[in-house]
Amino acid sequence: MELVSYRYWRRRAALFWPTSVIGKLAFYFAGVWLALVGIRVAAWAATGTDRLAGLATLIGIARFGTLLFITILVLRWVRHRFLWKLRNRLIVTYFFIGVIPAVLLITIALLAGTLFLNQYATSQARYMLDAELRAIAAVNENIARELVADPKTELKSLQELHALSSRYEGLQVAAWHDGVPVGKTDIAFPTWSTNDAQMIAQENQHLSLRAITHLQHDGKQWVVVSSVPLAKSVLDKSQIGEITLFIPKRTNGKVQVHIGGESRPGDADYDISPYVTGGSLPGARGWWDREGQPTSFIPYRSWSDGQELPGGVRIRTRPAALITELFSSKGEFAAAAMAVLMIIAIFFAVIELIAIYIGVRLTRSITGSVYRLYQATQHINRGDLQHRIEVRSNDQLAALQKSFNSMSESLQQLIAEQKVKQRLENELAIAQEVQETLFPRIDLSMQSLELFGICKPARTVSGDYYDFLPGPYGSEQLTIAVGDISGKGISAALLMATVHSAVRAYQYGQMPAIEPVGTVAMAGVAHVKAETARGVMAPSEIQSPADVLELLNRHLYHSTQPEKYATMFLAVWDGATRSLTYSNAGHLPPIVISPDGTVRRLEEGGMVIGLFDEMVYEERSVVLAPNDIFVAFSDGVTEPENEFGEFGEQRLIELISEHRRQPLGRISETVTAAVQDWIGANEQPDDITLVLARAR
Repeated sequence: MELVSYRYWRRRAALFWPTSVIGKLAFYFAGVWLALVGIRVAAWAATGTDRLAGLATLIGIARFGTLLFITILVLRWVRHRFLWKLRNRLIVTYFFIGVIPAVLLITIALLAGTLFLNQYATSQARYMLDAELRAIAAVNENIARELVADPKTELKSLQELHALSSRYEGLQVAAWHDGVPVGKTDIAFPTWSTNDAQMIAQENQHLSLRAITHLQHDGKQWVVVSSVPLAKSVLDKSQIGEITLFIPKRTNGKVQVHIGGESRPGDADYDISPYVTGGSLPGARGWWDREGQPTSFIPYRSWSDGQELPGGVRIRTRPAALITELFSSKGEFAAAAMAVLMIIAIFFAVIELIAIYIGVRLTRSITGSVYRLYQATQHINRGDLQHRIEVRSNDQLAALQKSFNSMSESLQQLIAEQKVKQRLENELAIAQEVQETLFPRIDLSMQSLELFGICKPARTVSGDYYDFLPGPYGSEQLTIAVGDISGKGISAALLMATVHSAVRAYQYGQMPAIEPVGTVAMAGVAHVKAETARGVMAPSEIQSPADVLELLNRHLYHSTQPEKYATMFLAVWDGATRSLTYSNAGHLPPIVISPDGTVRRLEEGGMVIGLFDEMVYEERSVVLAPNDIFVAFSDGVTEPENEFGEFGEQRLIELISEHRRQPLGRISETVTAAVQDWIGANEQPDDITLVLARAR
């Protein structure tokens, strides 16, 4: 039971065992990773300290390898499972070709626009403060010139100062003549300043907009400083949004300067904190008009020593307000530019939508066509040859579907034709079996004559004919029939069967009663026994060859088509007189080859049978001496051609003469082999029929 359980769980575990190299590497790395982590945790639990901290590097390497190979396996699984379908492949392709570049371009445009608007917002804030400083500097220079022109003038009595007090809330002016203050002031003398300047100054943890002007008069140095507190009223002039200034505060400890995620350490350690906020956040003009808080560093100047301090500025604004401010100076051109940009954006969006629609339609057409082709192949694979694909377009894939339908139809027709052909072949095989029964089944040998015949069809059935008809019982008589039917194939074979039956009917004249098998014995006539076994008995006498041909001609003329005819050689052998009485109805003249090489052609007779009515045939008798060889053949023996010409009758005579002492069967094999060699690799052009007889 344990063995069965072990084998069972072993088979179950084998299902999860990785087979690929990547899978095995992932398994091994995971095993090493878990083992190292387990060893480290066990050592920590045993000692209470992390004494195996050195394993951290190996654990990291094992973890990285495990995650790497698992990622590769996941990607392979996605590729094999998800990307097997063409539709998914096209979707991924379009995603990488169309969507990702578009997303990247949009992202880059948004980032660039965001950076630009952020930079523009901070630059506008700086520009506003710089504009105030330039205005204060101009006022300060006018005040300095008035003082130099009339040193006895008190600051409070200056008309310029009175005019600007209402514009700049908290405006203060201080002047020094060779370092001596003119009047009472709370502003410290800038000992570090030697040139004209305007700045955001920090004094006693307060910020102010200050301008310094240096003038020389009568060898004396005048220094005039105008200061406006950097209050909310100054920042309220902003048209872009809410502005917050951050003031640096010196600390004793080491503190990093942080402003909106940016960091900028100064020469000393400072803590940045909000100082003043002015302006207001613009209202949103749409869902896209989201709030932004661009932040930047802005330099301050320490009034005590002139050192630059890392201050900061933050603006709460919206893109619409920045764009409006950006194009506000352009007037009508700005509105036109905005309209053009909107039209271009809408146009590009419409093009993108059209492209997506076209891509989806093309993808569906391609994948739909491939899917229908796949389904069609499944139908064909199941033997459903009547399945056709519904063609819904007019493109190359549609042409492929039409070609598939044509192939299916052709395949269906081919199978139907194959079935018809197979049925015809079966019928031809039956016809061949039937025809083989019409030829003499065995060789026939008599005391006075040795016989052998062969017919080798060019096709399944033959249109050639030969037959041996024995004479009366106990006699040495035999009828030899050799013929050639016009045409080839089934029609010739059917006419050959008709001729076979007619020859036997007309030659025997009448059929005597059938006697039991084995009651007839004829010395040396084995063929008669075969005929007796089939229930056919030999006649009491044999008809004349010429008479039989006349009857046969009349029969074929009236019972077949006008174009059908046959050649026929009919001869009767009489062993008592050693004579061969024959009549030749248009057949190739048989030959008689004597031992001394003499050749006689048996040509006496008449026209082919079945072509004309009321034909009269002549007959003639020849005597065969011992060892004379009678040769009857069809045109399939003498007329085959190759590059040297026809096989020819003369070559046939030479072959038989050369091998005349051999058995007739061997001579027949020699002749047919020679004819086949003459034909070579070409198809046999006609039926080969050869009948040999040798007188004894």
